[in-house]
Amino acid sequence: MDKSFWIFRNPKQAIFCIMAVLMVIGGINVFSASFIQAQDMYGNSYSFLIRYVIFTALGFAVMHVMRRLGYKKLLQPELLFGIYITVALMMMAVFVFPAVKGAHRWIFLPGLSIQPSEAAKLAIIMICASSLGEMLKRKEPVRLFKGRSSKIVILTVIYFILIYFEPDLGTGAIVMGLMLGMFIIAGLPKNEIVGMLGIALVGAIGLTMGTAYRRERVMVMLDPWRDPLDKGYQMVQAQMAIGSGGLFGTHWGQGTGKFFYLPEAHTDFAFAIFSQENGFLGVLFVFVLFMLLGYIFAYIALHAADEQGFLLASGVTFLIIGQAVANMAMVGGLLPIIGVPLVFISYGGSSMLISMAAIGLLLSVYDESVRQEKRKVIAQEAPENRREGLQFTSDRRWK
Repeated sequence: MDKSFWIFRNPKQAIFCIMAVLMVIGGINVFSASFIQAQDMYGNSYSFLIRYVIFTALGFAVMHVMRRLGYKKLLQPELLFGIYITVALMMMAVFVFPAVKGAHRWIFLPGLSIQPSEAAKLAIIMICASSLGEMLKRKEPVRLFKGRSSKIVILTVIYFILIYFEPDLGTGAIVMGLMLGMFIIAGLPKNEIVGMLGIALVGAIGLTMGTAYRRERVMVMLDPWRDPLDKGYQMVQAQMAIGSGGLFGTHWGQGTGKFFYLPEAHTDFAFAIFSQENGFLGVLFVFVLFMLLGYIFAYIALHAADEQGFLLASGVTFLIIGQAVANMAMVGGLLPIIGVPLVFISYGGSSMLISMAAIGLLLSVYDESVRQEKRKVIAQEAPENRREGLQFTSDRRWK
């Protein structure tokens, strides 16, 4: 597996090169989308860019630690239980802090804020990979509500409830979706897949239509121009920004959406500013980069050394690439506004750290696969080496 991969020496080098390109694009885009707001809020137009660079550096450190520890250590049940409890307590702690725009989603510390629900996504991926991987190894049937599988469902539902009451239905749906996706990858029977998809659809419709502001988001997605100055304002501004970019864009820094027209221009809707300033060709370039990254992630998953590595790498692929596609679809008006950041391109410290931690785990899967292949090669060559050694010894004695 540690061999040439396209124009790169190996898949690991391909990941780092694509990540580097996306981070450079993201840094420029965060600055371009935020310098007006940063100057207005903090008196320093580089404020959000500096934080982006700091969180990127911290992200690389976290990625390195997760990779060095390795997924085999980190997926131990005792450690996972501690991680799960810690994240759950953090999600409870958000209700102690003041609400922001009507939601309790952050823990505020001096100089930074933490969004625990981001960590919940990775925690569920790790729990699913550990338990389902062990079941596959033992050839146990994968069922949603039988044996150890039911414990995974219960733990995920607890996370969903905590996130739902923040309130943040979008992130809660992502956590549930990650769990279901990993069950499907693990071999969940078709009848249970259909049943769970049906339950998920009915639940999503019920929870969405049962709340006024969520109904409005769906109506805005279907027709943002029915109320362009109030409820549909953000979506209208995003579509105007995207449409005004044309084929080549208005070029870096010259987009108008960031001049207090588009809310959340440097976070959830940073992709709209990027689209305005780089046009269709820039959007296509970024989309292709994410698809290539997804292909490499999937390649590592399919060549994993064991079942846990396969499921973990698959879950990381769902997390990184799935959220990227969801953000682009949301900004483009194909999904309701659900508050999903575009990793590397949007500003978001918690999202960056968790995404980099997830990539560190995926790289540890790759490292283990390389080690396994080297062991096989050594094992295959060992008998021949032993014969050569015996011949050499006898020759020396004969002489």
